[in-house]
This record gives sequence, structure tokens and C-alpha cells, in this order.
Amino acid sequence: MKISLIVIGDEILLGQVIDSNAATIAKLVYQEGLQIYKKWTVADKSDEIQLALIESSQQSDVILMTGGLGPTKDDITKKSLADFLMRPLVFNTVQKDHLEKILKPRGIPVTEMQLHQCYIPDQTVLLDNQMGTALGMWIEQQGKIYVSMPGVPYEMEFIMKHSVIPKLRNYQAGNRIIHQTVFTVGLGETEIASRIEPLLINMPEHISIAYLPSQGQVKIRLTASGSDEENMQQELDEYIGIIQTELEASVIGIGETSLERELGKLLKEHHKSLATAESCTGGYLAHRITSIPGSSDYFLGSVVAYQNRIKEALLNVSNEILEAQGAVSEACVIEMVKGCCRKFNSDFAIATSGIAGPGGGSPDKPVGTVWIAYGSKTQIETKKFQFTRDRIRNIEASASFAMILFWKFLKSKEFLKVDN
Repeated sequence: MKISLIVIGDEILLGQVIDSNAATIAKLVYQEGLQIYKKWTVADKSDEIQLALIESSQQSDVILMTGGLGPTKDDITKKSLADFLMRPLVFNTVQKDHLEKILKPRGIPVTEMQLHQCYIPDQTVLLDNQMGTALGMWIEQQGKIYVSMPGVPYEMEFIMKHSVIPKLRNYQAGNRIIHQTVFTVGLGETEIASRIEPLLINMPEHISIAYLPSQGQVKIRLTASGSDEENMQQELDEYIGIIQTELEASVIGIGETSLERELGKLLKEHHKSLATAESCTGGYLAHRITSIPGSSDYFLGSVVAYQNRIKEALLNVSNEILEAQGAVSEACVIEMVKGCCRKFNSDFAIATSGIAGPGGGSPDKPVGTVWIAYGSKTQIETKKFQFTRDRIRNIEASASFAMILFWKFLKSKEFLKVDN
């Protein structure tokens, strides 16, 4: 089954809105053993939409569309789709009832403009949308499936998860695609490839390998395609085992996981607590850690000590250190860890201090200089980084490497016997 995606919206082509929908849809269909064959991004223009429909219907079995289902003049997806399929637009009472159900409890009257949403292509199956006013649409014609969904990300995701994916399962046939991922930290893509590829020389052609690098991390993804899903899964498990054995010290997890999730598992398993003291990351490290459900079991809180007087007042960093060595120094982040552990009575703390940029650097401490410290009140390790001149990338990299360093610190110790 070939699936294409048409993303509609001037705001995406103008760069005013990031197209997160495509990534979400691709991930959801991939989890079902399918994948997006091709993607079109087009303007809110009927001729552009219809051209994408012509091309996608020639190449695919399923055409997924997002955007252009609202009540305003630029929302022309339904009419463009109806014209392409040569179906009339008809007033649908189910859509009208849904509009009233959503709007009336909010005290919003259903206007003539909003009633335009109730005109849909004839013989359309409507898909529930409990997150917004526009229902999704499922249309079958000449062996093709056309699905149209709102462009609002959380509305689209609801429709995909609760309607589109379950319906697509009934149409699957033939080859399946399955995958498995090894999540590593601390090694580069080239080093990983040089170590594991000689061990995978007998891997069959229907299994492929891909490396997905990011800040201090590399995901190694194996993908298998074929009709015998059980056999493919056994093969993937075998090769994943080979990779895991070779890279054992750097493997943080298997499957769909994340650095913050695995760090949380480690802390929770051993009943240890963590707090953060952040300067250059401005709370982003705490945000990453608390993005995991249940993180309150091990994460106590954070001090965002952006100015020096806050470092002194809340974390007991001495004025002598700040005057002599500066906030961006090894001595400062060590004191930040100690002060954070005392402040929260936590087992461990992580501290960050640096020059995120784009200004504020000096010859001896250029923009991108970051010090990270991590550990307990009595066992603290540090590392200095020189990142880029880009502020956002520096903040993100600092948080990622802080978690990587702390994870490696915990794994290298006799965890339950760490002196706190």
C-alpha cells in the first residue's frame, strides 16, 4: 500500500508555521508497518491542490491531506477535492450537529460563515474530531482512498489515531515494514559504523540500516520489509542483540525511547532524586526532564540562577569565585551543584553555566563556552564545552550533553553505594 501526503497552506510555504503534521503522520503510519511514499506541500490555491491530487492519485493507493477545512475564504480544500473527484458539495447535518455541539457550550453562535464547513463532497464518510469543529473526511473512489483532515496539529493527530489508522488496518495487504532502534550516546556515527558493520556482513538484503545522529547521540535503526512478520522480527532481534553487545557501554535504550526517559528510569529504579541549577539553559534542562510522565517521582525542582546575585543568594556560590573566575567557570558550576543538592536535599544535581550568545563572549570565553557539573554533594564531575554561536542550539546542546554526562556518571558508579 503506497501512501502519499499533501500538506496545504500558504503559511507553511511562507515559513510562518513549521510543518509538524508531516512528521506526526509519517511516524503514525510507520508504526503500522507502512510509510509515506511521497509528500507535496502546496499553497491554498485550487489549481495547486488539484495538481497534487492528480500526481498523488497516479502514484499512490492512499492520499492523506491536511489543511484548508476551516470556514474562511482561504479554506478551499473541500471544494478542490470535490471538483477533482467530480462530486457535488452537499450540506451535511452531521457536520452541522458537530459544530453546534462544539460551539454552543462556549456561548459561540453558529454563523453563516461557519455553516460553510457543513458542505462536503457527496458520499463522504466523516471522521470524528473531538478537538475541533471540522470533521475529517474519508472518500473512496476508483480503488483510491482520499483522507482530508484539519491542519491544526492536535486535531489532525486525534483523527489519525482514532479514525484513519484503525481504518487503514483493514486495507493492509502484502509486504509489511517493521523496525527496531538502538539508542546510543557518546559515540560518533563513523565510529559506530566501523565497529558494527563488520559484524553485520551476513545481514539479508531485506534488512537495511540507518544512522540518525543528533547532539551527542546516535540512533541506529534497522528496518525489515517482507511478508513474514514473525520471521523478520526474529531477525531484527538477532542483529539488534549483536549491536547491543558491541556497543554495550554506550547503549542507553532500545526502541522508541529518549535520553530523558532512560535517565528517569535509572533514577526511579534506584529511588534517587535529582534537581538542577541552571544558568545558560534557563530552565530548558528541567523542562526536558519533566516532559516525562511521572518525573515527579525523582525530579525535585530547579533553580534558574541567571544572574550572579541569584547564584550567590540561592545556591551559595561565593562572591570570591564569581569575581575571580566568573560565572562561566568550573569552580562556579561545582558550587552550583553543591548548593542545589543542599537547597533541595536531593541525591544528585546538574548545573549549567555558559555564554549562549550571540553576544557576551570574550577572547578567553567566546560565545558557546559552557561548563557543566553533575553529581552529589561529595562526588562531582565537570566538563567544558565549546559549542557554536547560535543561541538556541547552544541551549539545546547544553541540556542534551548535561543529561548524557549525568547518565554516564550514574552508570559508571556502584549506583546504590554513591555517597550522598
